[in-house]
Amino acid sequence: MKNKIIYLSWFDEHKEFCPTGIMDDENIRYTPKQGYGVCEIAAWLGNDLQYSINSVNIWINNLTDLEHSRAPDGMFGIGNAHWVLITGDYVFIGTEYVEEQQVIMTREQLLYVLEQYKAFLEGDYNDPNNPPDPIDVEFIAEGQEAIDMYNGLEGSHLVPYAC
Repeated sequence: MKNKIIYLSWFDEHKEFCPTGIMDDENIRYTPKQGYGVCEIAAWLGNDLQYSINSVNIWINNLTDLEHSRAPDGMFGIGNAHWVLITGDYVFIGTEYVEEQQVIMTREQLLYVLEQYKAFLEGDYNDPNNPPDPIDVEFIAEGQEAIDMYNGLEGSHLVPYAC
């Protein structure tokens, strides 16, 4: 298991805190110190779920009752460049735009992240003087290892952009 942190960094141009997997002192042109997996989870939260508690609640409901969800087969497909595929108890989140930015985790691990993100959204994320707590993240693997693990699951939807 990998234990990482999603930072909620203040962005002046947006006038709000945004989820990120990199620290304030990092240069985004280089490999993130925490790796790419946590960056993908943060990007998915910020780009696809954005700042909607309703979206977070929909995902929580879908993950806790997959059989009656909007995609009972677990093929949630593509959002804003991010793929979400669920097979059994495993969730694959990835993007076809950054080869290394793939992650596999359990549904329980993702639910934990979503509950923390929801708590962040329920706070005041527009006040630069009131920084929120970071989000703890645990996942199984990232990068090619995550793709191989997901594609190896029985009943997997297969990562559509992996070669």
